[in-house]
Amino acid sequence: MEITFYVLPPEAPLSARATTVCRLTEKALKQKRQVLIVADTKAEAEALDEALWTFKAESFIPHHLVGDGPTPPPPVRVTWQAPPAECRDILVNLGADLAPGFERFNRVIEIVAGTDTEREQAREHWKAYKRQGYKVDAHELAV
Repeated sequence: MEITFYVLPPEAPLSARATTVCRLTEKALKQKRQVLIVADTKAEAEALDEALWTFKAESFIPHHLVGDGPTPPPPVRVTWQAPPAECRDILVNLGADLAPGFERFNRVIEIVAGTDTEREQAREHWKAYKRQGYKVDAHELAV
């Protein structure tokens, strides 16, 4: 399993986190990958749903909130609840805790941005992954 932290600068605007999720998701789609984005709350999941629709005028990211939309589901799904069992490719965790079942995914992505509290949560995630024996990488991003 590949675990990658994408670290935004502390001064990055709040919107940079959603923009980073959209960019990484678009890149994964071009590679024919499936993505599950796990948010902390329903409101955050709905905001990400909207961000994915409006990310770029020339881009289309087929997605829906888990529990909505067609069957079979599109390659990108957004949830604030436990990840569906059939999702196993890429997990983008935006939650305060490690996503339940993260170990079944081929890749886990964590976006680090925002307040000192959010950064401390990311440090705890990093330590938890390392304690469980996973190799973890980080990429510093500019805004």
